[in-house]
Amino acid sequence: MKSKHIIAITALAFASLTSCTSVLDKDDLTAVSEKATWNSEILSTAFLDKCYKDNLPSFSGDYSKYSDEGNGGGDFIHGRLTAVATAGGPLGEHWPYDKIYTINVLLTSIDGGSLSEDIRNRIKAQALFLRAYQYFEMVKIYGGVPLILTPQDRHSDDLYVTRNTAKECIDQIVKDLDDAAASLPSIWGENDFGRITKGAAMAFKGRVLLTYASKQFNPNNDRTRWQTAYNACLAAQKELSENGQRALHPIYKEIWTKETTSETVITTRFLDPVRTHNFMAGLRPLEFSVGATGNHHPTLDMALAFPMADGTTPGVDVDGDGVKEAFDPTATDATGMFWLNRDPRFYDIIVYNGAEYPLNGMPDWFQGCMYTYKGGEDTHSPTGTGFYSCKFSIPEKTATEAKDHGDMDWIEMRYAEVLLNLAECAAEVGNKSDEVYTILKDIRKRAGITANADGLYGLKANMSQQELIDAVLYERRIELAYEGKRFWDLLRRKIFSDMQGYSRYRIEIQVKNEYATMARRDFITMIKSDPELMTKNYFKYFTTQTWRIDETYQWDVKDNYYFQGLARKHFEQNPKLQQTIGWESGDFDPLVKPKLSKLLLSVVEVCSFFTSF
Repeated sequence: MKSKHIIAITALAFASLTSCTSVLDKDDLTAVSEKATWNSEILSTAFLDKCYKDNLPSFSGDYSKYSDEGNGGGDFIHGRLTAVATAGGPLGEHWPYDKIYTINVLLTSIDGGSLSEDIRNRIKAQALFLRAYQYFEMVKIYGGVPLILTPQDRHSDDLYVTRNTAKECIDQIVKDLDDAAASLPSIWGENDFGRITKGAAMAFKGRVLLTYASKQFNPNNDRTRWQTAYNACLAAQKELSENGQRALHPIYKEIWTKETTSETVITTRFLDPVRTHNFMAGLRPLEFSVGATGNHHPTLDMALAFPMADGTTPGVDVDGDGVKEAFDPTATDATGMFWLNRDPRFYDIIVYNGAEYPLNGMPDWFQGCMYTYKGGEDTHSPTGTGFYSCKFSIPEKTATEAKDHGDMDWIEMRYAEVLLNLAECAAEVGNKSDEVYTILKDIRKRAGITANADGLYGLKANMSQQELIDAVLYERRIELAYEGKRFWDLLRRKIFSDMQGYSRYRIEIQVKNEYATMARRDFITMIKSDPELMTKNYFKYFTTQTWRIDETYQWDVKDNYYFQGLARKHFEQNPKLQQTIGWESGDFDPLVKPKLSKLLLSVVEVCSFFTSF
């Protein structure tokens, strides 16, 4: 059963129709009073649940565009942003002070009601988490932002506030999360699955501190930040794993097709018909969709990145001399058949030409496999990269169900990320290689990679500290693919700077000329009857070309992109705001506390002199 808090937001509207018990009542019959809200557990919870709905993230097709996972990214990837154009960054404007205002209303008002202390504290704890979440989303983009912790009154409060530093914001976020964790349960009842737990707040704190320790926020590599992040991640992992609360779900592909698994830490819940999404429709080819496609078309780079089934570096020993040759999709030997013997996660994520991918609604002659080729009498609209993604897809859904009735939950954080956050911090702290190896092996074991004779699941033995860090980042890229993590990893570790001039690639599969006149149905029927289609005979039917996705412009992510500029409209509304350094005459450094002007400094010194007597 889906949790009740998904639909609890309707309670406010319902209450406005039922709260009057007599025609002599003098209360406003069109709304719930503030007093009534904070005196009622039902209404207070409904107010909170509206905050959940407005603040937790959802599915998005934009997650992969700004990284090497997918195609797109435009101005950000190619270095053509302006502060006005970005309006807050590659993922769009993010200035959620209206949402923070609502959270602040709850936090400052609920203590005036008659609810028990325990109930109040649990509601406040969840609101504190949501506030911390929103502030962290802004800090990741802008660095320091104005910290507003009470609901502002436009008639009596000074609305012209300045930006706080990143440190001040991080400190407040951590405080909110610590305060939240102190009042949250380790586990909720079945009907409340999806509410923030103590472990979820602690795990999110680990993500926050991991980011704050990374190069974007820590250019001088202050090692104490990594130790602090490690301590937080370790505490979160222990809390979540205690008594079997959270663990790696045994089957990787089920994480996104079965709800409420042991892997879920932070989730946004959906319930048809109360709250739905159409994300799955965008994963389907246009011919098996209802006018929606284009989400997460994997790049060739991503397809080639997965390790082999034994966990080793991708490639094939063609000559049997023990030396691997890199995959070449244009080759007609084993190096061209990059889909063979890969990490099992490859098949749970990447849909390549001829891949097994049954979808409800396919014709019988097509059923069971997906084809992404071009040519012949092909009238369908193939993917722009040569691949589709099946992650998040539920094949049993019809096209209409995928578009109008999607109610699979979004998992913002799962236990595998908690482990990988811990592993990254452990690698950075140093002298914790055993811990890093254990985590990486556990994740690879769950993925289905073979242990091999050394029991290392394809990992290199005796890795150096830098090799361990690189191994963790690589595992994050594979394990968390298309979950909205890769872009932020490239940003926080400033890896974009190492990818200047980079270009992503796509493939184009063409039907060979001798089959070009065949009807699509006849061609597919023929190749499906060939038992060696995907091995020995693949190149009998197809040729492959590679093309640059970033053909006109190569990657040119500017240094100032690590902290985005504020949109001009914000300065028109608040003249005390300062623009981020590197953007349109900006002079605000998000990482450094602004220096006092000489005039102001003189005033401060004079005041200090007189107050010393």
